[in-house]
Amino acid sequence: MASPAQPPAPLALQDLASRIYVELVGRAFLRTDNAAVIKPEPAELAKLSFQLAEVFRKVEKVANAAAGPQNVGYNVDLADMAKWEK
Repeated sequence: MASPAQPPAPLALQDLASRIYVELVGRAFLRTDNAAVIKPEPAELAKLSFQLAEVFRKVEKVANAAAGPQNVGYNVDLADMAKWEK
């Protein structure tokens, strides 16, 4: 069963999703009567990992933009820069 072609996710997103996946699997892992059981389906955990990674990156971009320098009220024209050379 072939899935629709999607562009590959950026490596940073894949790395974050894999770290989230490992953490989720570690928390969902159960050991009962000498048998390993993962309560949620691993494929569902993988999908959830990518969704969480995408949301994390979006929020991270907003937070970084808000924390960056703010250039409020300053207008620099070419004439201003020409004065710097003198």
